[in-house]
Amino acid sequence: MSEGWYDVVVVGGGIAGASVAIACGRKGMRTLLLDSRTQPIAKPGETLHPGMERLLHMLGVHRQVDAAKFHRHAGIHVQSKFGSAFEAYGEDRRGAWLGYQADRHTLEEIFLKHASLCGACILRGERATHPRVRSGSVEGVITQAGSYKAGFVVDATGHRQWLLGELGKSALRLSPQLVAHFGWVTTDSRSRRSLRDPEFRFSGSRWEWIAQIDSRRHAWVSLDLMDRRLAKRPGPPSLLSKGVSCGASGACDVTWKIARPCAGAGYFMVGDAAWVLDPASSHGVLKAVLSALTASEAIEEALSNRGRDDQSPARYIAWMEAWFRRDAAALISAYSRMESSPSWLGAASEALRKMEIKPSAHDLSRSFMNS
Repeated sequence: MSEGWYDVVVVGGGIAGASVAIACGRKGMRTLLLDSRTQPIAKPGETLHPGMERLLHMLGVHRQVDAAKFHRHAGIHVQSKFGSAFEAYGEDRRGAWLGYQADRHTLEEIFLKHASLCGACILRGERATHPRVRSGSVEGVITQAGSYKAGFVVDATGHRQWLLGELGKSALRLSPQLVAHFGWVTTDSRSRRSLRDPEFRFSGSRWEWIAQIDSRRHAWVSLDLMDRRLAKRPGPPSLLSKGVSCGASGACDVTWKIARPCAGAGYFMVGDAAWVLDPASSHGVLKAVLSALTASEAIEEALSNRGRDDQSPARYIAWMEAWFRRDAAALISAYSRMESSPSWLGAASEALRKMEIKPSAHDLSRSFMNS
């Protein structure tokens, strides 16, 4: 495909990108999703809060997710220097609220297939190389195979934050470089009985996460908040030491950072492309879906307001930055109580304070008013 015009071009085929494509497609927008991958990349299973059920219904993928029979759990075991406790999600008259422990590959395929059913054009194996920019406004995407004009471009490339670099901007970093390591283990029946609910363990300057994915496998994630330059790559947590590693282990950059601004003339950034915190914030998929739904509403509003003053990007930025500040502050509070509290937390707190004093949405809003 050498040339085409779309209301929305989404770059990135993960949960955030697929959610944008679903939402925009259902609103009748001509939508193109570009995914440089031909298959989902290896990532640990996703833990979804019970509150995701409503969002799955909103996207129309709840039946497919239920059919996948992901492992369900009522809460999380947390172990720290203060002891061990089970933190239940809650309950109502219908019973306990249950979260999902989803296999990442399966979950992404569900979302992408539904995006296609909602009318989005999905192109896999086509990498976006540059945005089309004219007079400071993003107007499309150039790929290895062609060029696509768009009313809006949505960056859903995750922590790579593709569009930010292409526009010559840099993210605000609040932490030193942090690298989370992850993998999968096939466990015996005894281990599976004792590890049915996810476990979150703090020790020294490190935390470990263990979660059951299916009847035979557990996923694990490990992060050292003090020093990413470990002498050797960490193996599975001790609780999984009797299991057998399956699949390739990996690592992911989870440095705290935020794109400022995460929206502007002709573009929005969603999910980790907008901001990144380490997985302990527990809002990865929730942020991906909610930011996608909010961006799609803003795009619909902006397209209907062509030629008039449009404040939807500024409102989106204000909402995303407020969410980032809340989650980062919560992590700082939790990490300050660790046995070996990270020395950089004070600087991160000061950066959050400065963000609140001068939100980037204010500057963007002024620029729209003056244009």
